Amino acid sequence: MEPVENSNSQPADRTVRDTDAANAAAVGTPPGAGDAYRPGGQDTLDVAMEIGLAILRSGGDVHRVEDSMTRICRAYGAVRVGVFAIPSLITAEVTMPDGETVSRMCRVESAYLHLARLEEINALSRAVCAVPEPPDRVRERLTAIRKLRRIPEWLCYVGGMLGAGGFTVFAGGTWRDGLCSALIGAMIVLGQHHKLVRENINPMGITAVGSFLSGLLAVLCIVCGLGQNLDTIIIGTIMPEIPGLSFGDALRDLLCGDTVSGSLRLVQALLRALIMALGYMAALALYTHLGGGVLL
Repeated sequence: MEPVENSNSQPADRTVRDTDAANAAAVGTPPGAGDAYRPGGQDTLDVAMEIGLAILRSGGDVHRVEDSMTRICRAYGAVRVGVFAIPSLITAEVTMPDGETVSRMCRVESAYLHLARLEEINALSRAVCAVPEPPDRVRERLTAIRKLRRIPEWLCYVGGMLGAGGFTVFAGGTWRDGLCSALIGAMIVLGQHHKLVRENINPMGITAVGSFLSGLLAVLCIVCGLGQNLDTIIIGTIMPEIPGLSFGDALRDLLCGDTVSGSLRLVQALLRALIMALGYMAALALYTHLGGGVLL
């Protein structure tokens, strides 16, 4: 006799799927979501944009921003992603499987290098790509990362003094010249970190005023007899402020094919170097005009 098939029986895997669907509906999670959360286009772009902005504001390069945002959107289920970033702007568009298309453009007002924060943001972006999380959870982690403190302010003063004084001695100056450069370096750091300066003067203005005052302080050190060689003092105070890192970033962007970003960074670095030179020249010209003679 052939066995009789029971029509009322169900396969075990179908029973398991029905149970998972019921449990998912009870907690408000889509069936099969599990570890991979799948939001809509708006939430997807919100998460990607916030992480991209955090990377750019922490000193990350535009290639990293575009790559991270694209990977995050893909991890959340986007079928088409377009991201374009320059140092001052990010624009992105995503298309979800249901045809929803969302686009956004965000302006980046200011950015400064924060390697510890940048490392944590990169780790967060990799974690989101591996296991997508709800947007609220990602925002909580980003808020915690933004609260990471910068290096202590006293350490900035120590670095400014050692950098300026060390370059002066390296350039052939005496220990008195190095001491004068160290004091001027501390004054430069004080001006850069002062709250009123950061909030009311743009970066180029800070560079112009700082270089002019540094030149005047260097001349004052020579006039008062504290220093011996004006050229080495100026070399020591100007070297830590030269935008070498920005120039290197510009060349890297150009070599990687990011022509727009590289050109903008290159112009910004060259303009800052020019403003620094003009500031020191103005200080020397002012002293000469007042009858002090030529010190170099």
